[in-house]
Parts: sequence; C-alpha cells; structure tokens
Amino acid sequence: MIINPHWFAFPVNALAGLVIIFVGWRAKKLSSITHIVIALALVLAVCLVQGFMPAGYPFTRTWPFVVALVWLLVVLTSALFRKPSLTYFGLWLALFAGVLGAADSYNGQLLVHKDGFSGAPLPFELRLTEFTVDTYPGGEPMDYRAGIELSDKNRTVNKTLLVNHPVSFKGYQLYLSDYGKDRGDGIPYCILMYTRQPWRWLVLSGILLMMAAALKSFFK
Repeated sequence: MIINPHWFAFPVNALAGLVIIFVGWRAKKLSSITHIVIALALVLAVCLVQGFMPAGYPFTRTWPFVVALVWLLVVLTSALFRKPSLTYFGLWLALFAGVLGAADSYNGQLLVHKDGFSGAPLPFELRLTEFTVDTYPGGEPMDYRAGIELSDKNRTVNKTLLVNHPVSFKGYQLYLSDYGKDRGDGIPYCILMYTRQPWRWLVLSGILLMMAAALKSFFK
C-alpha cells in the first residue's frame, strides 16, 4: 500500500493534474455542498486513521490517503468551474501544488567534511571550509555558523550557513543542522539538511489567496 512518490515525478504529476482538471470540468455535478462535505469528511477520516498508525509509518504515502486528497481536488475543481471563488481557488491551488508537487520534492541529511567534497545524492559537491561556534560564559553552544564551498561543473561559490537561515543552490535549500565534536584541530564536519520543493511557491500563493479572501470578506 506504500507509494513511492517519485514514481509520479514530472511530467507524470503534471499529466495527473490535467486529468484532475478535466474530470472536474466534465463532472460539474460534483460541485454541490454535499459532495464537498463528503470529500472533506473522507480526508478527515484518513487523517484520524493516521493517528492510530505506528510512529514513523508513512501513512501519507498510502493509497487511501492519496485517493482521498485527489478526490477532494476533483470536487474543488468542479466547484470552481461551477462558481468561481477566491477562497476555493486558494485552497485548491495549495492542495493541488502540495499533492502533485510532493513527487518532485526531496529531503535528507548530508555530512559535509573538511577533508574533501561530499556530493551524493545531490547534483553538486560541498566542502566545509570553516566552522565557528559561539558559546555562553558557561561553555554551552549559543550559536554556530559554517562556511561551505559549493561546486558543480559550471561554478564554485562560497556560502555561510547560519542556524534557521538556509541558503539556496541549484534549486535546493540547505539548512545547518549539527556539527561534529572538536577533535583538537577544529570541527571536522557539519551536518546539513537539504530540501528541494519546486512547487512551494504555488503552495504559498494558494495560502496567500485564502488570506486575501478572508480579508476581503472581513472588510465588506
């Protein structure tokens, strides 16, 4: 029942999106409030089921969860064709990009050493050039930053990573997560978390549209 989301990476997810839009356009009878309530109840039900799953079980990548979200997208698409609404469109866009964009998203962790470049599974290489730790008077870490050299076939750049201040390179966001203990000659490595979410701007756009619709109704 577990789905590998990368089976549906671009262009498969784009084609699936077109199918969802076509079905929603053809089946305008699904736009009734009854169908919307049923679709939302179905999503709520599978979310409740997730709460009973063992910790770490990837329920969001199972067929029941995906089918429930896709059905909600079809119903919202039908409602938009029947009666355009800024709120529905914002919700639809956020869900549409979130569900279909998951197939193009990647995340993981990577050790970046001073001794040499680390690359796999990224399309570029990284090397730790320096690492600085600021401490409290008692010696506890207060803040830390890493100097990183990033290199691909076309260019080499140097970036400074701070905690909660990611840098972007070739469509990836890099976050400073942790670091190795001092072994006498400085910090030997740091741990980076990398993410790639090419559809995130569409998700953000959908959220902003819903906020705009709420403000519009508030000032009526």
